[in-house]
Amino acid sequence: MLAYCLDSGHVVSWDDIQAKCGHLLDPQLKLIVVLINRIHIFLISLFFVISYVFGQTHFTVPQNVWRVSIFSSMASGDWIGEDGTKEVGHDSILFSDHSDALFGLNSTTFQGTLTELRKENLSTLTSKIEYGFTDKTTVSLEVPYIRNLLVERDWNWKPDFLDEADSSQQTINWLQDYYFSPRRQTSGFGDISLGVKIVLMGTPAWSAKGMFSVYGGVMVQFPSSRPLSRYHSANGSHSSQFEEVLFGSGTTLWKYSLSGEFYKNSWDRLFNISWAAQIVNSSKATLNTPIFFLGISQTNPDSIAEHIGLTYLYKRGTQFRGMISATLDLWPERVSLMGNQIWLFKRQDQFISSNPEWDKRMTSHPGYNTEMIQISQSFVLFLNNLDPLKKIGPIPFIVEIGTNLPILTRNNYSDFCTWIGLTCYFQMW
Repeated sequence: MLAYCLDSGHVVSWDDIQAKCGHLLDPQLKLIVVLINRIHIFLISLFFVISYVFGQTHFTVPQNVWRVSIFSSMASGDWIGEDGTKEVGHDSILFSDHSDALFGLNSTTFQGTLTELRKENLSTLTSKIEYGFTDKTTVSLEVPYIRNLLVERDWNWKPDFLDEADSSQQTINWLQDYYFSPRRQTSGFGDISLGVKIVLMGTPAWSAKGMFSVYGGVMVQFPSSRPLSRYHSANGSHSSQFEEVLFGSGTTLWKYSLSGEFYKNSWDRLFNISWAAQIVNSSKATLNTPIFFLGISQTNPDSIAEHIGLTYLYKRGTQFRGMISATLDLWPERVSLMGNQIWLFKRQDQFISSNPEWDKRMTSHPGYNTEMIQISQSFVLFLNNLDPLKKIGPIPFIVEIGTNLPILTRNNYSDFCTWIGLTCYFQMW
């Protein structure tokens, strides 16, 4: 028989206790020691069991369980326009007898089409904390940090009149160099999200009961990332806004989700099919106007700011997201492989400024639209350290290595993404 030593925290034999202090023991004390011993063994066993089973699902965790995850990801890709080419869009430009001392223009006339090309390289570190408030309710906090965001832009100018190609190209180069740096780079915290997920039907996979579960969730994404700074006239000097990179939605997003899973153990392997559907609504927000010469018949930044306004009202288009995935244990209790496909569709954004033409251009123009569609395929390899008898170290954890491949993209970056993640589980009694 074993007993638990309160002073040292070790399990010792009853014979050792009786040999050392048997003269002090009576039947009641013996009963107390036995009960303490059994409770301790029960708690250890329960912790091992929970540590093993709750790592099998991605949706919720049991009551009083913490799931802490950190993901490091890298993504790179070209912008794919509305027609499937690597172009952001086309702008028809016409300036007739135009003068602007800032760019040395004196009764200048030029006309043509300007096409933008864009590419991004993104490195992100995302932390996520989830807590089982009850067995049916899990709350979460997600904090992304943009370690590096590099946006590269290039332009192709096609004049309508070949005999003035040289002079118009020089003018376009001046404007591009002033308003658009070829390489913009930034870092900082992204938009923070708070969420809750509730079991609506069935039982989660970590309960080791049943075969299916359905969840409902609500998440709020706050515009906590650094916004675009307001344009300030500086007597012709270069505004700091022209060197900034805009990241984050700029507005509060409300995400409503419905998800579920089907799971079954066969041949000592867990097979799991998961699905999720999400709708994202945006609140309206007043944002600082990005100042540039496209979409408005002005080249001077002060004149552009006067015609559009220093701020505008913005509402992001409603977004729909669907996902289906399948997970299979390749090596029971050790290695799992998941494949999933994600569908994303977003409706047009709304812009309201002092200039309706600018609003229309920002919503859509030839080759570009704020309405977006994207389909991607992901593969994730999980290295599980959850089995209480085989795990390494005292803390259960999962290491995941994943990649995301774009299948179809319109009006967004077609990013090839890779990541590695670490998820740890902690029990709080």
